Amino acid sequence: MYELKFSGFLVLILISVACAQQQCTRFYDLQPNRMINITSFNYPGALPSGSNCRYRLKAPSNHVIYLSCRFELFPDTCGSEFLFISRDGDLQFRDGERYCRMGQVNRISNFQTMAFAYYSSSPQTQQRSRLNCQAVARPAPCDCGWSFPTRIANGVEAGKHEFPSMVGLRDLASNLPIFCGGSIVSDRFIMTAAHCTARQPVASRLLALVGEHDLSTGSESIYSAQHRIQNIYNHPGYMETASGNINDIALLQTVTPMEWSRGVAPICLPIRQAESSFNYQNVDITGWGTLGFAASKSNTLQKTTLLTMDNAVCRARFNSSITPSQLCTYDAGGRGQDSCQYDSGGPVILRQRERMFQLGVISFGRACGQPFGIGVNTRVTSHLNWMWRYVGGAVCVR
Repeated sequence: MYELKFSGFLVLILISVACAQQQCTRFYDLQPNRMINITSFNYPGALPSGSNCRYRLKAPSNHVIYLSCRFELFPDTCGSEFLFISRDGDLQFRDGERYCRMGQVNRISNFQTMAFAYYSSSPQTQQRSRLNCQAVARPAPCDCGWSFPTRIANGVEAGKHEFPSMVGLRDLASNLPIFCGGSIVSDRFIMTAAHCTARQPVASRLLALVGEHDLSTGSESIYSAQHRIQNIYNHPGYMETASGNINDIALLQTVTPMEWSRGVAPICLPIRQAESSFNYQNVDITGWGTLGFAASKSNTLQKTTLLTMDNAVCRARFNSSITPSQLCTYDAGGRGQDSCQYDSGGPVILRQRERMFQLGVISFGRACGQPFGIGVNTRVTSHLNWMWRYVGGAVCVR
């Protein structure tokens, strides 16, 4: 069996040529553990020369697809007959695999969808082919915190889909592209700051943008989606005080489940490290907020790396009361790196064991972008019991 990684540009050319020939596109919604059989047109006879068909399979939530295909060619050479497979479910096959020799192909989808296609490039070809596939949806292993790519104030632009759990919150009653950040914790729940939901307390007026990177264009990401909010759950102990916000955390429940992909994923929660202080750890913060105090907002997702602090040290340096349920971050390099306006609700992320764990929710600070500045965040481990009432078994424990 001969397989090649195929460039997206060349695949698009082939697909556009196919549109001028006999073609079909079919969609299948799989049921758990129920195998389906898909064959090329005219099977067990050879498929007609110049014919093309694309298939997109979708598994239920929290399932992946197991695909097994037998591709037969006569003669067995790389000629005019091809099989394409996208483990991401992309019908354009931009990151697809191409096969042009006889053999058995077994693949597992990366996420909830998968696509494959046969393509006969010439109506005059003498080569003959046929395709016989079986597909079944099975429960996906528990997973979270993945990132495929390996401006916060004075930060740098994040890699595209480097932070697939990142959410931008839009207020439908405002002209702002986003007014706060958030992070995905399960297929129906987003974590953000309670002072963000205090600004817009009506769930139906909130929109969660997922899978985004550049907010200035609507076509930059194939994974982008918008989700309406059904319910807002603010922490019952949330308070705004003269020295800052206490228990500044909220959960948003989406109307429909979010679908996992390279660009949309849940972050891991530090459930197994609930007693850790996480003092003096390098952490990432991300957001589409302003690039400096009272500066313009960023269209592209920004990131920067900060250092967590001991609460007692933070209390002395910040000259304010810091509670055990808060987590301080510090611009240890003195480069003016910090969260800023409109970054509120976004995550404080620890990279550990090739996964991302959320330690905090961006809450408040002083004039952002100042060298050696301190930011105060809501400590996630202090609120796990409250969160568990809502997200429960939908969270992956790593």
